[in-house]
Amino acid sequence: MFNCLFKKSLKPFISYVEVHITDHCNLKCNHCSHFCNLIDEEIFIDLEQFKKDFDILSKKIYIKRIRIMGGEPLLNPDINLYLKAARNAFPEAVISVVTNGILLPKMKEDFWNTLKENKIIIDLTKYPILGNKFSELLDLIDDHNMQVGNVKLAKKFYESVNPKGDSDIRKSWAICGSKYAVNLWRSKLYPCQNCYRYYYNKKYGTNMDLPPEVDFYKLDGEEIVEQLNKLKKPFNACRFCLEQGIVHEWSNCESN
Repeated sequence: MFNCLFKKSLKPFISYVEVHITDHCNLKCNHCSHFCNLIDEEIFIDLEQFKKDFDILSKKIYIKRIRIMGGEPLLNPDINLYLKAARNAFPEAVISVVTNGILLPKMKEDFWNTLKENKIIIDLTKYPILGNKFSELLDLIDDHNMQVGNVKLAKKFYESVNPKGDSDIRKSWAICGSKYAVNLWRSKLYPCQNCYRYYYNKKYGTNMDLPPEVDFYKLDGEEIVEQLNKLKKPFNACRFCLEQGIVHEWSNCESN
């Protein structure tokens, strides 16, 4: 499978990958779909392993869009090195940092320079806790002559976990909002962010299935794409997702 826009890559193609450089977060939103609110310690993704993973992937496939996220990626003190590594591996990809923006005013000039030099976009999520400060963040980004990518409003969160595991996988799959969001975590590719369900199991002693993994170290590019395409349908781990998400107004652990 090749993308006509990137024929010169001559590699199999996937359109979108999310990757954490930090698993914990400074907001801890209730019902976080990446389960970052359940993590009490600092968890930074190993930089050398990150570089190795991206190097291996870049030799086998082309990725059109990469989102560096978490957790809150700006918590990672070495964020500049991860951004440079991602760009070096995928020079043509659209790369963005996904952040709640709280730490942007504290970021040093070398962070902004890294974004510019590596043509990396900022994707902002607006949480109610920011209030009027959100416009200040937009001004700050503009002052640095930086581009804002996606702006997501996070007024509501969806409770989606079903620890009983008795959901109809077809129904939970049908309403899933992340079923095509490939995630790179712990040197494996997953068809959705429920790989981070690991932290729910760890916190509450449950044994919910994680999504199927694709071990890209053991596969060539065509096989990687083929395996991911096969996962574009309901799988067993979907039974631990609710058939109908329960809507909650945004709150975080500190506001309870």
